[in-house]
Amino acid sequence: MKTLYITPGSPWENGYCESFNGSMRDELLNGEIFYTLAEAGS
Repeated sequence: MKTLYITPGSPWENGYCESFNGSMRDELLNGEIFYTLAEAGS
């Protein structure tokens, strides 16, 4: 058994990990927090 090198950012080489990273980014990291309604409207 030997490990294979997977180049970073290669979704075709590691689909499960890249799919998780994309979902995490969409759901959590790209969000914005608005503390007031005025902030959200500007």
